[in-house]
Amino acid sequence: MNGELFSQALGEIDDKYIAEAAACRRGRGCRPCRIKWAVCAACLALVAAAGILTAAPRGTQIALSDASSQVTAQYIGAAPAMSARGDLVDLTEEELFTHFNTAIFRGTVSQVRNIRLDFNGSEAYRAVAEIRVDAVYRGPCRAGDTVSVLLPCPVTDGVWAEDCDIVSAMAAGTTGIFMPMVYDDSSTWEQNGAVLALKDLADYGFADGSRYAFLMTEDGLVFDRTAYPSLAGAAVLDQVEDFILSMLDALPAPGGVTVPDAGTPEAAPSVQTQSGRTDLP
Repeated sequence: MNGELFSQALGEIDDKYIAEAAACRRGRGCRPCRIKWAVCAACLALVAAAGILTAAPRGTQIALSDASSQVTAQYIGAAPAMSARGDLVDLTEEELFTHFNTAIFRGTVSQVRNIRLDFNGSEAYRAVAEIRVDAVYRGPCRAGDTVSVLLPCPVTDGVWAEDCDIVSAMAAGTTGIFMPMVYDDSSTWEQNGAVLALKDLADYGFADGSRYAFLMTEDGLVFDRTAYPSLAGAAVLDQVEDFILSMLDALPAPGGVTVPDAGTPEAAPSVQTQSGRTDLP
């Protein structure tokens, strides 16, 4: 414990107890009980101060691997008020399934935590969601897994980011179908001379905040209906699931890998659930 903290702790002790202790030392009348409690109060103050020093930072800093350099990351509460704009690449319904290497799964959000990133003094704010996977349509995860997904914006009142209106509705307990990109060793974010390995933050990440999530909220099913004209009238996740399975059956897999011929057994669309793999008609 440093001197400043020690002095602060001593400052919490009532001056009259210190005066009584001094009087007792000079042979005057004193109250042993009070002195005893004064000593206890001092000890408690010191312990509390030490606890503040050692416990407050714990659990906020995010440990990064050697693949990241000149960057720090930490969990925070609310992000500062801010706004951001960006331009989305125009993609058709079909391209939304093939342009990026995305996993596709259904699940429930267990928590969302905001994070602050410092790239050599240049700050950025994002959020990481943890999602309990219930069913898998494509990708490396399995039903029953809990996966982490990097959101392209923090989830905080007062923060507005263009094209993030859908993921901004994510909260603990939200159910949905999610289509995040799969991070690998080549997934990095470079800014201001710093490099962040995205796998240090999460298993997956959304390419944008509007077109890769379908959420059931208090206001009903929310998603980017302009990006998916085939789902214009969808009201429940089961309709989204049927659409996704039909798209996966008809389109090549991301990365140019062709889905097997529909006449072969492995080509039948299927869903990985917690009870096992179930082929769908």
